[in-house]
Order: sequence, then structure tokens, then C-alpha cells
Amino acid sequence: MAAISHAARHSRFDFVLTDAATPDISECAPSPLSSDEVARLVAQAASRHGVDVDFALAVASAESRLDRARNSPKGARGPMQLMPATAARLGVSDICDPADNIDGGVRLLRDLFATYRNPLIVAAAYNAGEARVHEHGGVPPFPETVRFVAEVINRQLRLPGLKRETGGDAADPGLAGRATTFIGMNSTGKPRQWVGGVLQF
Repeated sequence: MAAISHAARHSRFDFVLTDAATPDISECAPSPLSSDEVARLVAQAASRHGVDVDFALAVASAESRLDRARNSPKGARGPMQLMPATAARLGVSDICDPADNIDGGVRLLRDLFATYRNPLIVAAAYNAGEARVHEHGGVPPFPETVRFVAEVINRQLRLPGLKRETGGDAADPGLAGRATTFIGMNSTGKPRQWVGGVLQF
């Protein structure tokens, strides 16, 4: 889970809270769901909100190992590692509930893709916050953020589908052979292709 400063984590919504103003929240109990069940929820939320399933799975894996690491020392919680104020902003009623947490996190990814249209920048903004992305004109040069972006993209590149990520069955038979119409993917029919030195998603 990210070790970016508390303020930076909140800056993804262009507002900053002091530690004193941060909603107090106790740690989440161990996940009630298996990794496969969490992955299924992520895939369903991604399909529902028009976000590339593999990208959303990669973020959830990098953030919490699919809800195996639920509590960050910085206060982030759940499979998508939402900060309490971010969860409140997203209308997440129970930050520790996997389904609520995942839906909020995937909606955040959708909003970030609407702004940046680039998976590298989206991953960076999810980790470090939008303000840091704007401040640095791209991926902030924080070791934590650089590692996070690399992990997300590397996971996405080797994830043709949910089965390889979880070692279990695909989350939804309807995902097989899905068209590349999700946010975060190109529309050429040839995803993850190098074009002019740039990896097209």
C-alpha cells in the first residue's frame, strides 16, 4: 500500500485535510472474502463502470493484494485502499465492505481516466494524488509512486484475463472475448501494441 503522505493521498480530489480533520476509522477486520471473490467483484465493478478489467485488477492487486492487506498505516482501508475522506467523497457507506470499497475505487479510476486518458498517469494519480501529478507535469518522481505505476502496468500487461490473476475461474463468462471498449484501452482491436514508440492500451 502506498506510503505517500496523508495530504498527497487526499489531493486526488484537490482538497487537503490535516490529520486532525481526518475522519477517525478503526482498522478493518480480515477480509470476509477470498482473493478470487474479491477479484470477481473488481471485474464486475470494472465492467459496470466501463473501466478495463485487467487495469482495475492490477490496481487492486498492487494496493492490497486483493484485500489481503486491508489496513494501511496511513489510514487507507479495504481492497482499493481508500482513505476515509476519499471514501466519504465517493459516497462509500462502509469503507471496510469489499463491495462498497471496490465500487468506490473503480468509480475513482473511471473519473481519473476521464481526466487523463492515460493508464500511466491514472495509476500515478490514484497513488499520489491529482495535485502531485499536476505539480510534476506527469508521474511524480516519488520512488513509491514510480514503483506503484510499474507494478500496475506490469501486472496489466501480463493479464489477458482474470483466470491468470487469481488462479481460479473467470469472474464472468461474459468477459471472455470482450471487446476493447473499456476506458483505458485503445479501440484498434490490438491492445497493448507499440505504435511509434508508445504503448497503446
